[in-house]
Amino acid sequence: MDQTYTGEIVEKPSLTEEQAIHLIERLYGFKVERLRPLYSYDDLNFHVIVDGDTSRPHGYTLKVTNGTDSKDEDVFEAQTALMTLLADKGFPVPQIVPNLRGDVMSLETLRKNDNGDCSENIVRLLTYLPGTVYHNVPMTFPLAYDAGVFLGKVQEALKDFSHPSLHRPDYAWNLTGLTSLDKYLHCLHDDRPVKEKIRKIVQTFGEKVLSRIDELPQGVVHGDFTDMNVLVEEESTHPGKYRICGLLDFGDVVVNPHVFDLAIALMHVMSVVTDPIAFGGHFLAGFESIRALTPAEWDVLYYCVIARASQSYVLGHYTASIHPQNTEYLMVTAGSVWKFIDMWWGTPKEEIYKQWRDVKAFIQNQLA
Repeated sequence: MDQTYTGEIVEKPSLTEEQAIHLIERLYGFKVERLRPLYSYDDLNFHVIVDGDTSRPHGYTLKVTNGTDSKDEDVFEAQTALMTLLADKGFPVPQIVPNLRGDVMSLETLRKNDNGDCSENIVRLLTYLPGTVYHNVPMTFPLAYDAGVFLGKVQEALKDFSHPSLHRPDYAWNLTGLTSLDKYLHCLHDDRPVKEKIRKIVQTFGEKVLSRIDELPQGVVHGDFTDMNVLVEEESTHPGKYRICGLLDFGDVVVNPHVFDLAIALMHVMSVVTDPIAFGGHFLAGFESIRALTPAEWDVLYYCVIARASQSYVLGHYTASIHPQNTEYLMVTAGSVWKFIDMWWGTPKEEIYKQWRDVKAFIQNQLA
């Protein structure tokens, strides 16, 4: 989900299924057998099955980026390099398919609304990964632990990766710019108590986290390790047990403190379960089995989690207000996260950390 703080309204491209088929045939030379739209935040995605292509039985994903984010081609070049690196290291991630010109993307002039206005949109084709997002399956403690392990391994794989375009201080989903949330609070209408709580959270994040950001280990991170971007599949020998089989959506990759990446993942796991602190503890234990947090990271993690929850709540409502036709998808997180914010903000940090230490000790005893 790409969006910057420019104040420009991000409009999804307008493309019918028939137009998408013609685009694929023109750019890639494929004969499309069938095509269906996929949910997306502010871009346009289609699952494509190609006639007679036995090398890719699961097909491809056609990604048409909104006109605002298409202005920065360097970011997409960085995403391609990052996905290639992860694939080379054995991670199940989508891969870019070159077009007939041998390019990994093309800039196409497409309509962006029903008024006939047009925009320049980056068009890419990626390999399609089978599986279901883990939002759609029952979350279990083992799956939460495995997800934490997976994120830890991704961070380790990216520790030596760099690209100048991934320093994105004005990127809307970058937690370093959390103070800019204030300009979007109008979308919450007249809910004054909610606005005041969010302002307090933002202020506290600035005092407790941003003031000491230089103490936090940093690097390129995925930035959107959520229940809608992690794929799982059921184990054939253990019905009802799932394993991670893919990672999607590299649109939020950015240079950030690693703990921000962890906080994003934790929040999205915890906000959709009935026992959030316990599930968060299992996820964190899995992550720390790969890399232990530094004292500074431990100290700020609590505030990073609530910061991301507030960000998701506000930007989700804001985006839904300008894209009401996409409200169902946009509110998957934003629609339920306020209950989590109330719980988290009302629970002392040390109480949560004690529960997490207990979970970690229990798991270590089980593995001993």
